[in-house]
Amino acid sequence: MNKHILKSCLIMVSILFLNINSFAQDKTSITNSQWANLHLYKGVNQRGGPYSFDDTYVEFEFGGRYEWLDLYGYVDFIDALNSSSSDKHGDNNYFVDIEPRISIDYLLNKDLSYGALKELYFAFDIYYADVPSQSTTNGLKILWMGIGSDIDIPWLGKSGVNFYTRYIKDNYDASNEGSFDGYVAHINWFKPLHFFSENRFIAFQGYADYEFGSNLDNNSFERTYRTSDSFQSYMGLWLHEKKWALGYGLKAYKDMTQWKDNQDLFTKKTDTTGFAHYFNVAYKF
Repeated sequence: MNKHILKSCLIMVSILFLNINSFAQDKTSITNSQWANLHLYKGVNQRGGPYSFDDTYVEFEFGGRYEWLDLYGYVDFIDALNSSSSDKHGDNNYFVDIEPRISIDYLLNKDLSYGALKELYFAFDIYYADVPSQSTTNGLKILWMGIGSDIDIPWLGKSGVNFYTRYIKDNYDASNEGSFDGYVAHINWFKPLHFFSENRFIAFQGYADYEFGSNLDNNSFERTYRTSDSFQSYMGLWLHEKKWALGYGLKAYKDMTQWKDNQDLFTKKTDTTGFAHYFNVAYKF
């Protein structure tokens, strides 16, 4: 299976480099930028692992564009208030998500846009989390890699649309560690809805991930409790100011992190499908 994935990637790259006829891209049209936000989140009925949980956490979020590099990422500091009422108290300390995309248009010095397609990328997504305080030997180290794009979607506007294959280095001791396992379809968007002034506006923002094609069924435990796919989508309504933001987000889950919902596990029912509520305040640097 790994050979087929590598062969497909090589064929795709060869087509991009050898068979595209288009106009030269004006690199001066790229606006270099950088930004960073510091958030305080309260999450209610979050999913991740076999059970739902509540937590208050701090998130450092950052991104920008520099020539060929389009970057987004964040670091979550779990149980930021060190509260015994948090379901994550004494558990993982942090969660990291880094999403670099490398512009194929820029590397080839060609404009690959066509219709609603605005730009193509080599896309990557790196997930990292520390080892929980108990129950597993390994933490989380996952790499998504594939093709990304900016697409002008009706009403939403320019949105990031990426398709990845997954390499699982560590996954809390699951059987798919050390292997290519599954695929991901991803979309993210940022849609201003109403401007009160130049720097004060309401935006609809969020993302959706559908992970599928996984073979997480290599023992009786996984066949009983794990799934081959999962879905999550965050849909936020935020009030933005020049230096501050207030947000509410509704997050939908289906078999989050490939755990089956409503199964008896260690005297509790698994809870991986449903909705969560996120409340946040952000400072913009």
